[in-house]
Amino acid sequence: MTISRVEIKDYKKFGRKIVEWSLHPETKPKDLKDFKHQTAGFVEVPDRIKTLEFYDNNDLSELVIKLPNKDMVEESLKRFHDPHAKYPVAPFYFDKICKNPPSITNLDFLYSRIADYTISQCM
Repeated sequence: MTISRVEIKDYKKFGRKIVEWSLHPETKPKDLKDFKHQTAGFVEVPDRIKTLEFYDNNDLSELVIKLPNKDMVEESLKRFHDPHAKYPVAPFYFDKICKNPPSITNLDFLYSRIADYTISQCM
């Protein structure tokens, strides 16, 4: 069985939404239902997810390391043990790194990166 992951359909939109929540905490979703409403069309949340939690890291002296779920790590290790397995990479990385000139602005790349690292899951 494959563990379903949160799927980001539009990294820039999601990144902008996260920036909004960071700069204006009163706009953060109050629960998972509100999260799904605010991100409708650009983030898909699998049914296995039942709750939502935010951690606001307002202390610049604190290093936060969020460990991935053990089951997801084990599944990913099995999946990618094969050196020929296709590893999914968000397309905005190619837009910035592999195209000359890049087809994404620095600001849109920043929004996309924020979306990616904020909700990253063990692939």
